[in-house]
Amino acid sequence: MPSSFLTLFPGVLGNLEALKFSLRTGVQMTETGMDYFSTALDVTRQFNALAMNVFLPFTRLPLPVPTADLDKLREVAQECSDDVLKTSTRTLLDPLRLFHRERCGELEFIKFLTEDPPAQDWTEEYDTAHVILDLPSMRVVDITRKKDHAIQNYTVVFAPRAGHHSNIAERVALFLRDQGLTRVAVVEQKCAEAVPLAVGDQRHFEGFPGQVAQYREVLLHLKNRTGFPAHAIAVCQPGPLLISTLILNPELAKSFGSAGSPMHTEAETGFFTEFSRAVGEPFIDFLVDAFGFTVPDDRPGAGRKVYDGRMHLLGFYLMGLDQHVRNFKKLLTDLKEGDEVSAKRQQAFYQWYNYVHHFPAGFIRDTYKRVFVRNDLIRGGLRIGDRQVDIADFPESVPVWALGGTKDDIAPAGQATGHLDMISRVPEEKKLKIICDAGHMGLFRSRKILSRYYTRIAEFLLAHSDPVVDPDRVDKNREPLN
Repeated sequence: MPSSFLTLFPGVLGNLEALKFSLRTGVQMTETGMDYFSTALDVTRQFNALAMNVFLPFTRLPLPVPTADLDKLREVAQECSDDVLKTSTRTLLDPLRLFHRERCGELEFIKFLTEDPPAQDWTEEYDTAHVILDLPSMRVVDITRKKDHAIQNYTVVFAPRAGHHSNIAERVALFLRDQGLTRVAVVEQKCAEAVPLAVGDQRHFEGFPGQVAQYREVLLHLKNRTGFPAHAIAVCQPGPLLISTLILNPELAKSFGSAGSPMHTEAETGFFTEFSRAVGEPFIDFLVDAFGFTVPDDRPGAGRKVYDGRMHLLGFYLMGLDQHVRNFKKLLTDLKEGDEVSAKRQQAFYQWYNYVHHFPAGFIRDTYKRVFVRNDLIRGGLRIGDRQVDIADFPESVPVWALGGTKDDIAPAGQATGHLDMISRVPEEKKLKIICDAGHMGLFRSRKILSRYYTRIAEFLLAHSDPVVDPDRVDKNREPLN
């Protein structure tokens, strides 16, 4: 099942484990030294306090020395004692505390690298009742909360299959829910090891046709729940698959939108497309053969050939190596300086990033060849079963929007929005094209991007929704999931 990306490097992990042992020993020795000096300083402080208490009664006796002079002498002695203790703390204990904090920060950093990240899930609380559809490779989780709705349509966010847990799509879904699109569902992609090789008596395939068939089931299920088609949103990778589903089944969508999706991979130069076309289609077959494996018998997907998601993530790391190095340096600095808020935010991101999901071999092959090499959707060469899918056939009745980022190195802005120019049947007033100053992750996670651009998207969707005609007739006792 999902595993840590760093298990790809057992030798590195072994060396880090040895370093962790050394750091832990240093931390323990420092703590012993701190305890020793703290005890010594406390004893000294208590001895001085005792001495002052013993000396105090003598200042009240009828002695030839003026009482004021004795009080002054006592104050000077007290100040000297305090200065000595402060100096001792500053010169002996404070450096130990600083050394201890830095070593603890380094130890925490090494533990972060070597220990398996926690299992990822949605931050929104849900239970089995919220899983309204469980398909071979995906689940539909209903995160609707409001009982009285202004519109009839669901908004369904399809998360990417990109080597990570699907909760990358959660912020988008929750933000749109808060903007008035109150019926919301998210589509969670399963790790390939959990995707069965057969469903019933039939072999289950996870290429493009298999994905489109499941997307159709999702949209049909949501339409059956309300009687109205859903707003379909693709976050990154699902874009070409979801639009293909709608071209083949136009009655199942109220609108279609995509963010950071590789929709038209020849509209702008991008690393993925240039590289894939340079090495050709056989390259992905080589990768699957070299870095794939067959799911073992103790897993739900036993017998399925999968591609190791750790290799996919390694590619992401290499593409953004400079940024990742800066992030890890910042994390180490934050941990050593005790900035827990900043450190925890960075740790949470990399715990998600390093928690790897594997890919069905058929899916990764189709994505590489059909999207990045051949650009089949735009060129008219995409076939799903016995039907041809052409971008020119996008239904005129379905409003469409697209969001791209100028700093996106996965799906450049032109690739993410270029398909809109190919959709001629939809009136311009039913199109929305947004290009923002953001990288790939920022399109789904940045609060600034959400508030500045997804507000416009929400307004666009609400303007093309089916309103509840008579809100007073809404069943007040209706459960949120219905």
